[in-house]
Amino acid sequence: MVFTHRIMEVNLTTQTHGQYAIDPKWAHDFIGGRGLGIRLLWERTPKGIDPLAPEAELYLLTGPLTGIAPGGAHTCLVFKSPQTNTLNYSITGAQWGQELRSAGWEGLMITGRSERPVYLLIEDGAVQFRDASHLWGLTTFAAEKQLRQELKDSRVRILNIGPAGEKMIPYASVQQEMFRSAARGGGGAVWGSKNLKAVAVRGTMALPVHNPSQAIPIRNEMEKILKDSRTTIRRTYDLMRWGGSMTNMPHSDEGHLDVANYREGHWPEIHKIGGLAYERLCRARSRGCFGCPMGCMPLGVVREGEFSGNVVCPDLEAAATMGSGILVNDLNAMVYLTRWADEYGFDSTSLGNITGFAMECYENGLLPEAKFEGIDLSWGNVEGVLALWRRILNREGIGALFAEGVKKAAAKIGGGSEHYAMQVKGREFACFTPQADHKQGLQYAVSDKGPAHHFGGKAEHTQQRTWADLLTACTWQRRMIKPEVYLKLLNAVTDWQLQAGDWPLTAKRILLLAQAYNIREGLLPLRDDVLPERVHVDKLTTGIGAGQVYPREQFSMDRKAWYGELGCDAEGFPTPEALKEHGLEFAMPVMESSRRAQSNDVLKGN
Repeated sequence: MVFTHRIMEVNLTTQTHGQYAIDPKWAHDFIGGRGLGIRLLWERTPKGIDPLAPEAELYLLTGPLTGIAPGGAHTCLVFKSPQTNTLNYSITGAQWGQELRSAGWEGLMITGRSERPVYLLIEDGAVQFRDASHLWGLTTFAAEKQLRQELKDSRVRILNIGPAGEKMIPYASVQQEMFRSAARGGGGAVWGSKNLKAVAVRGTMALPVHNPSQAIPIRNEMEKILKDSRTTIRRTYDLMRWGGSMTNMPHSDEGHLDVANYREGHWPEIHKIGGLAYERLCRARSRGCFGCPMGCMPLGVVREGEFSGNVVCPDLEAAATMGSGILVNDLNAMVYLTRWADEYGFDSTSLGNITGFAMECYENGLLPEAKFEGIDLSWGNVEGVLALWRRILNREGIGALFAEGVKKAAAKIGGGSEHYAMQVKGREFACFTPQADHKQGLQYAVSDKGPAHHFGGKAEHTQQRTWADLLTACTWQRRMIKPEVYLKLLNAVTDWQLQAGDWPLTAKRILLLAQAYNIREGLLPLRDDVLPERVHVDKLTTGIGAGQVYPREQFSMDRKAWYGELGCDAEGFPTPEALKEHGLEFAMPVMESSRRAQSNDVLKGN
């Protein structure tokens, strides 16, 4: 069976669907997942489109190895972000991507807006548009449970949004299986703008593999690496025992964890909400994605106190921004906060960051509204946190101020609050404090989707993450299985005959096109690829990072070097030579007009 990109095109306005023919050259040059999504965004969406307009498109994409490689069950959601008005891609694991491929599709392209709430039911080659009015208003947990009951199938795979997405909060998430999120960038708001509540999938079809006799031994080799290698055994043990969520203790020890809205990088009380405390108080068992022998999700239960009985599964970013980031030192409360965000369909990273910003403004007397409404936003006050979040969800009172994120909130609050707004391009920081981690700080500034913690400070590291996203491969496993092994499996599945040297070229092609797309949508690199003032001037005072900042001059040098590695000039624009080399000549006219806009911006002193 030959691999082809079978993409279903869905129009919610007309409630019709069909198959979209992918150019074979696109498939070869952009592979799948994030890469193919960026190419589609460039080709199919007009410059300047409102991310929440009916005509805006949303792509749910897998890759050639989804459902085949161990742990290769991820799905990549690609769309224009309502947070940043630039590119966004969000990755979610679990089972949904593999199930979509078993239903005969490599991806969905969704456009339009339904007149009423709707969900999609995809069963092998067919799709149904079903009324979701009775699901509208339900949390992600409740909606998923009710859909399984309606469909009489406990194993149907479901992506869905919660009330935050329905109300188009620009940092709303898309959830599956309770705790698996495509969280960052506001995908849930895009779904909400289309009146799309959920996509349920059931599939029974075999996956296309060009040469099974080659693919099966390679796949077995990959699983053996994950199970038997001394290095991977240790990493697998750590992940199965604590998960990625409980690495907050070592990051605090290293001095670069978010503490008190990024004022510090180390917190002496981190042990109270660290991995050992979680293991002792909450942990029940591990759960993994389809076909994965590792199981990096440490499911747990709150067993005592106000939040007892709640099933929880915090990740690293939530454990930081909703723990040390707001100085919550009660583990049961911290893990409940992460659950609340998942349940109501929020990006927990942004929501926690926004809360830290609100607390620092409150501490400095910039939020008289909070006291008027009877909300105590003192550091670590969980009751005040939940009161704020309920108001954000309903855009009520002080909540309306924070519902659009820290950038817009700071612009309204004024009084120097911009100094506490830890964001780039409108998207809130991830879980690391850049003063003590300059590589992360650089990537917060230059990342093509805004601040994200999976990217390092060198182009090589970013390229490695990029090709993993094209295959929708696990971000943990790409560090254990060498790229050439993935390449062998990809060739066996597709018969593309790619060589080792094609990996960095393909990754660079996608990074260049992403930069070009963002510039087309209004990004001016020298104006927008910047960090908040705090990162450059507020020295850390605790831990091994004490005394550190990210000097502005060093940042400017690092940014210039990054642009050069990417194939851009000193001003952040892809060079004509780099665009030609990677087959992106179609982007050249847009780059020239945007370069003139940046020159005018510089002349105006912006």
